[in-house]
Order: sequence, then C-alpha cells, then structure tokens
Amino acid sequence: TQKNVKLMMRLLDMAKAETVLDPFMGSGSTGVAAVKTGRNFIGIERDPKHYADALARITNELRQGNLFLGHNQKLADA
Repeated sequence: TQKNVKLMMRLLDMAKAETVLDPFMGSGSTGVAAVKTGRNFIGIERDPKHYADALARITNELRQGNLFLGHNQKLADA
C-alpha cells in the first residue's frame, strides 16, 4: 500500500524508536520519514525497480539535510 511520508513521520514520532524496519519498502516512504525524523532505517525490498526507486529517494533526502532549522521548524511541522 502507499504510505504518506507525513503520516509515517507522525507514526514514527509516536513510536519513539531509534531504528525503523520496513520489510516491504516499496518506493521508500518510510525510509524518507525515518531520515526526516532522525532515525536509522533498514529497508527490505525484493523488486529491483522498487529498490532502486527507494534508494534514490532516500539518498536524495539524505543529501538535502534538514532545511527547517530553528525558527522554521514550526513551518515544517504544519
């Protein structure tokens, strides 16, 4: 199923976990949410196309870093 990144971020914040495991990674929404919330991520995907897409999304997210520092954090949470 498709997973909304903002929803996954909210769920991860409720879980308070340091490491997130997604055994059906798909396009990597949970991985992106893990990066955005400062968590470690382990993703498993058997479809090579989905794995490549997820790897690209998560790598891109890691490159961007946190664009909402300090006073801008409230805008990111909205």
